[in-house]
Amino acid sequence: MKRAGLFWLTVVMLLGLVCNQANAQLPPDLPGVTVTTCDSNAIGDGFIFLEVTDSSAGGYYVMVLNNDGTPVWYQTVASPTLDFTVLPNGYLHYASLDHPHSWTDGGDCTHQILDESYNPVETITAGNGYVADAHDFQWLPNGHVLLLGYYKTPMDLSPYVAGGNPNALVAGAIIQELDAQRNVVFQWRSWDHFTIPTYFSPAALTNNATMTAVLDAFHLNTVLMDTDGNLLVSNFGMDVWKISRQTGEILWRLGGPANQFSFVGEDPQQALGHFSGHTLSRLENGNIMIYCNADQRATRSSKIYEYNLDETHKVATLLWAYTPPTNHYAWHYGSAQRLANGNTFIGWGSASTPPGASGVTTPCLPACTEVTPEGRVVFEMKFNDPNIASYRAFRFVYPPAAQANVSWFNELTPGNFYDFDQTGVSIAVLNSFGGYNQLTVTSEPYAPLNPQFEGQAPRVLPGRVSLTQWGIPELTAELDFDAATFAFADPANITVYYRPQIGQGVFLPQMTAFNPFTGKVLVEMTLTSPYDQLGEFIFCYPDVTEVTNPPLLAAVENYRGVQTAEVVAPLPAWPGANYLVNQELPVALAWSPQGLAGGYHLQIATDPDFSDPVVDVPDQAEAFFVWSDAAQDTAYFYRVNTTNDGGTSDWSVGSFQTEAPNPPTLTRIQQNQDGAWVLQWTGASSGVYVEFNATLDPSQWQTIGGPVSGSAWTNTPAAAPQGFYRLRVP
Repeated sequence: MKRAGLFWLTVVMLLGLVCNQANAQLPPDLPGVTVTTCDSNAIGDGFIFLEVTDSSAGGYYVMVLNNDGTPVWYQTVASPTLDFTVLPNGYLHYASLDHPHSWTDGGDCTHQILDESYNPVETITAGNGYVADAHDFQWLPNGHVLLLGYYKTPMDLSPYVAGGNPNALVAGAIIQELDAQRNVVFQWRSWDHFTIPTYFSPAALTNNATMTAVLDAFHLNTVLMDTDGNLLVSNFGMDVWKISRQTGEILWRLGGPANQFSFVGEDPQQALGHFSGHTLSRLENGNIMIYCNADQRATRSSKIYEYNLDETHKVATLLWAYTPPTNHYAWHYGSAQRLANGNTFIGWGSASTPPGASGVTTPCLPACTEVTPEGRVVFEMKFNDPNIASYRAFRFVYPPAAQANVSWFNELTPGNFYDFDQTGVSIAVLNSFGGYNQLTVTSEPYAPLNPQFEGQAPRVLPGRVSLTQWGIPELTAELDFDAATFAFADPANITVYYRPQIGQGVFLPQMTAFNPFTGKVLVEMTLTSPYDQLGEFIFCYPDVTEVTNPPLLAAVENYRGVQTAEVVAPLPAWPGANYLVNQELPVALAWSPQGLAGGYHLQIATDPDFSDPVVDVPDQAEAFFVWSDAAQDTAYFYRVNTTNDGGTSDWSVGSFQTEAPNPPTLTRIQQNQDGAWVLQWTGASSGVYVEFNATLDPSQWQTIGGPVSGSAWTNTPAAAPQGFYRLRVP
């Protein structure tokens, strides 16, 4: 652990308050910060968690800092880093960019997981051939994870606006839920649920965006599990959605041009723009809070809003808002976190490049600010270099051991009742075990490590209780868990789960009761263990009921190979469409579940009755299949169904036709206004590769695109060299 060599303290006046200002001289390879403390008694508990996302010097870090700016811990990271945070189980997360997006902020990434001692324990990316995006990551208390990703889809935009790119790549967003074994159990793709006319307003389609190589359509930056088991999603620049995990249906949209809510406490037209931001959260009081960015034109300051939502009647009531005393025109990044003491901890993000049309920008935004419920600033930290920015900023008490409540009793005897103080646990001993003994109860506000379940995992609350002993080989007891101490919102529907070994093994549900007079959740059981452990308890609600819906098929195309960045994926399949594929190349079949999926059954046949399938995979785990054995000039039918705890769905059926390569004839090549090259051809409509040569040297031809399904290809501006192009089919 490295610490600052020195820091110094001065006193300044801020808004009429006497504030202590600490300038921390950090080690040379770390960014320096300036801290302003206005009321040390009003600051929330914990350390400050920052990452370096933007850096003029090129150094990137994740950092845990004291309130005076001195480092508790830091780690150098090789690339821009986002979302350094504490997970519900006490582990740590950050996302390191592997490949910045060519058309928007963020990028393809690997999610890094560290244990409480800062040791790497896991890396996580997306499944089903997609790549994770860095904007957000949620570790669920049951061991599942939620992550975001992006993909590009070839679309013809000319029917929607005059001069639209006939072969644009339109960005789509993907949401995945991965289980504890990192199987994809939920997948939602934006273009399975939207079309160009239903998503974009007419005004949005009349601008120059439809002429570009890649249209930046979606910009998801938050996905979180809501209290009802569905998903809340923030779509930057637009609105907030709720998505059903049972069906994938968008249940409602809040804010933006497709808003479905009425507003109380704010002018409705103003309120429509409150949900264009980063870092949406559901607060413990049931409200939602969002960090709302400024716009690039600097017409409004970044702000934080707290709303109560009546989702039944679609009414949103503004309850609290914070506007900084000096406008902060932070148009990207940013976060807002409600602390245990009621304060709000704000990460302002960045206002880098370029200032708005008004010519106004914030020369040096704070990295983070802490304000009271009354809006009083009690703490603020800035990077000394105005070109450094942190994607988000958080305050957490850390490490997990700092929040553990531990209590013990010696010489327990049958028939007695023991209250283990601040742990929230009471135990009535029912059996005799004799001799000198000790029972220790440890309660922690964190989810279990390495949880496993039989069948569908429940929704787990972030709290765990462990029992250790000596002299007690077997314990029969009634265990009481205080609902108020554990903050159970609905204790009557809590089920206590138990496993014999702490930190490993399968949790099993226990017969659970709730006594409304004592406010206790009760279980009675016998605990045995050959070790000093008597096991671990967690508290769960049932997850949403799994229903069986047929999957949504994607258009059939030739396999593009493993895509490590800038994934290109097809549109949803048109009902009844018969897709042509190059018979010399592997065929890619893909689909998405409508809701939760445990697995799939895939069949491919040459007859529509599937009487004699040529491919039959009853236990297909992934939502895509690559087939290399298709015959020449053959019509195929394929079908897929979904299996989960609710049963097996109906089949979704599609078809495709293999065809011999047809040499393409290049008919048009032109450069878009954004610098990208567009190539169009006749002839082959599948399996076409694009090659480039800067000099016409026969040995210098390079493949830069393909296989293309269609009759046009657009290169991205960042990789659109001038030279010679040719088309090839295998």
